[in-house]
Amino acid sequence: MAKKPVKINADLMHKIADRLAVGETLKDILKTAGMPTYQGVMQAVLRDDDLYEVYRRGRVMQSEYFTDHINSLAVSPLPAFEDNRLANAEVQRRRLEIDTLKWTLARNMPWGVRDKKEDQPQAQTFTISWAGGDVEVNTTEVVPDQKEERVTKH
Repeated sequence: MAKKPVKINADLMHKIADRLAVGETLKDILKTAGMPTYQGVMQAVLRDDDLYEVYRRGRVMQSEYFTDHINSLAVSPLPAFEDNRLANAEVQRRRLEIDTLKWTLARNMPWGVRDKKEDQPQAQTFTISWAGGDVEVNTTEVVPDQKEERVTKH
């Protein structure tokens, strides 16, 4: 049965973004009665810059939620298991969940919570130069029973 078309406006997109911000997936949100289709949301954010901005903010906040969730998974103690294989299975399940969420974080929030590229640390370079001619570099290579000095001029 096809869903009835739902008009996507700013209020509806804010509701979607608020639910994304608490860790719900878009697919699960859109299963709720009165919500648009997945394709409808994607088309709306492609066509309308304002709707995209609301959606993007929801995704950034979702990533913050996932960051906290990853930390909880990593530090929470394992339940007591009678069989060590079950404990290992739980560790592997957590590892898979963490890896999946880390991939999602890298995709959804590459520039941090403010979502601004200029806030990212930039690669820094420095240049060393000397005025006045040649630079002399001395290296000493020590070989057992032999000492040799090399001088290189640039």
